[in-house]
Amino acid sequence: MPLALIVARFVNIPWQYPVAPAHKLPLLLPLYLLAPLAVELYRRYGHGDTWASYGVTGSVQTLATLGTGMGIGLVGVAILVGVQVALGWRQWRPDGQEFPATSPALLVALPILMLFIGWVEELIFRGVLVNGLLTVLPWTGVAILASAIFAVSHLVWDGPAGMPSLLGLGLMGLVLLLGRWAMAGDLSLAWGLHTGWILAIALIDALHLTRPVPHAPRLAGKPDQPLTGLPALGLMVLTGLGIVAYTLWLR
Repeated sequence: MPLALIVARFVNIPWQYPVAPAHKLPLLLPLYLLAPLAVELYRRYGHGDTWASYGVTGSVQTLATLGTGMGIGLVGVAILVGVQVALGWRQWRPDGQEFPATSPALLVALPILMLFIGWVEELIFRGVLVNGLLTVLPWTGVAILASAIFAVSHLVWDGPAGMPSLLGLGLMGLVLLLGRWAMAGDLSLAWGLHTGWILAIALIDALHLTRPVPHAPRLAGKPDQPLTGLPALGLMVLTGLGIVAYTLWLR
């Protein structure tokens, strides 16, 4: 909080709640930068866990699975957007319209930033939090509670306006936990999926690739909340079922 207040002061972020979308990232960066340090201090001087016990490893297999997860996440969102366009719920950019003046540096920085954000969130919510809850709850309780905490934590920034996203966020948290289960505790698949999803959304926003249609039905969800629509919830369900089916087939 002290660092977030300093950031707010120096970049002139107004004191209002809920926080405007454009101001979330500058305020969140101190948290993301401090989280790995906090985990290391907790690990070393508190609980005595290892990074591997949280699902963080540096093997070649981890990188391969990370890439696979990112690919699945990116393709999943691409299919989702395609379905929405086919149903008339979203519209492609008008023909002939030039791409926005997006800096090439931004397009290079986006994947790196999304990788880092995805890693930190997986470390906290599917790593440290899950390990802690497992000391007092069975796996079913851990899955429900960890996914609920992941979903509700987004209300810190969005306030009551984020309530419609709770179901989708909780489902997303559950699917990412399945990703950890599928990799026998390793976070690489969950990290890749998480990164792929948020990177795809960030690229669509940065390049203005699509726009919502005003007359879209309620099933399409809220334009500024991707996880409120039926297609997005379907993507989460299908991804989760795919993870379970593939894992059981391998075993």
